[in-house]
Amino acid sequence: MKVLYGPWRDWEPLEGSASLTIGVFDGVHLGHRALISHLDPDLIPTVLTFDPHPVEVLAPGTPPRLLTTIDERVELLGRLGVAEIGVLDLGEIKGLEPSQFVEAILLGKMGVAHLVTGHDFRFGKDRSGAVDMLGHLAEKHGFELEVVAPVADEEGQVSSTRIRALLEAGRPEAAARLLDSWYQITSQVVQGERRGADLGYPTLNLGPPPRKLVPATGVYACFARVGEQVHQAAVNVGVRPTFGGGDLLIEAHLLDFDRTIYGEEVTIEFVAYLRPEVEFEEVGALVEQMGEDVRETRRALGVAAPNAG
Repeated sequence: MKVLYGPWRDWEPLEGSASLTIGVFDGVHLGHRALISHLDPDLIPTVLTFDPHPVEVLAPGTPPRLLTTIDERVELLGRLGVAEIGVLDLGEIKGLEPSQFVEAILLGKMGVAHLVTGHDFRFGKDRSGAVDMLGHLAEKHGFELEVVAPVADEEGQVSSTRIRALLEAGRPEAAARLLDSWYQITSQVVQGERRGADLGYPTLNLGPPPRKLVPATGVYACFARVGEQVHQAAVNVGVRPTFGGGDLLIEAHLLDFDRTIYGEEVTIEFVAYLRPEVEFEEVGALVEQMGEDVRETRRALGVAAPNAG
């Protein structure tokens, strides 16, 4: 897979003809996968995506609450068979008129022969280009335009916004159905206060990664990836109110795991929400609840499987 980063004007034109789709693709959810499934395998399956997230360009200082980092997005797209990816900075292209965007980037850099979009696709300066204009430009320049209907279920259209809302409501199972995978966060293990170890339930402490959405506070049954190994884990997302509170932290108790791995990266896959984070009046009650959390984690994960590695 080839990935183009940096200013688009510096990109070498792709060799061959592309079947291409465009979007942020945050989460690479079922709606995104529908677009990608329409790419023509007889051409070069290609995606144009954006980093930073457009909200950071259009509303500076607004946290984007990403479902996927650009690296995670690229990896997921590659698994779906995408051969070429161009990573655009909206700040560099937002002044291009729709016709300029098509001629300079889609044709000049990507060699588009087949373009796949959703029905509500907008492009060009001030989002002034819509699908009808794109149809005229496709006819003018001789490439095929395919417009794909949105993916929906009984609760509405599949979207990154909807998935964020589900995760923030503590509904990882529902989010996973729309993502076609467990929601995951990768972060580095940092040294904590060792309270978990003192209580008999040692934890790996993970700081929330910048720009990534963190699910609702509470206790979850999760899979934890450490290197090539996958472990079951009872995970608390919260501020530890029993001990006076603090900064938001992800604390993962890996079942049947006794290594010290400060500084290593761990990926947490959120499978099931077990309970809210609560303040206990005495530590013994917390320890008793942690034992129940472990039992519930084994039960929940006994009927689940981790994401494909």
